[in-house]
Amino acid sequence: MFKNSTKVAEITFPLDLIAPAGITIADIISINVVPDLNGITQNARIIQDKVVNIGLIPATITITVLGIQLPLTLTTSLPFQEHTDCPGACPEDRLHETPLEVEGIFTQPGVPVLGVAGLELVEGILVKVILRTTITVTRPIVVDKEGHKCDLVQHRCQPLTTPPTVTFPAPPNGNGNGVGGPTP
Repeated sequence: MFKNSTKVAEITFPLDLIAPAGITIADIISINVVPDLNGITQNARIIQDKVVNIGLIPATITITVLGIQLPLTLTTSLPFQEHTDCPGACPEDRLHETPLEVEGIFTQPGVPVLGVAGLELVEGILVKVILRTTITVTRPIVVDKEGHKCDLVQHRCQPLTTPPTVTFPAPPNGNGNGVGGPTP
């Protein structure tokens, strides 16, 4: 079976993380987001009737501000996640996914977020990247001499008595250690 899937990568960061003191949302001229599709790290698992996928997409966010000659630049990783309903999928099935493609990029200045000190709400910038892919779930079968299809793993879809707990490994190369530092 195959399904189209949309994943949402999103982060909200305080303006004071990258802007000098005194700069406000009203001073922003433009925000440009460039995701790095080659740097994506992701993990996916099949649970009963669903595919769960989480990961990080590196991005460079450039903000042009009134009164500042050079744009402010932030290099960071945006976390994403999605669960896709796949009726009949079982944990021992095989999962294949096409490379992620950017479907849209959205920014919204003025979103309240905890400030750098973590003590108060300040003006922030929301960045959202919509990604799309196609998920294919397969299972190995054999066909007997009468033409009947037989599952190679007979107990593949037996209900679990407790829900699975999955801990994915940390992303390689430090990708995803939170918000990176600004560069002037």
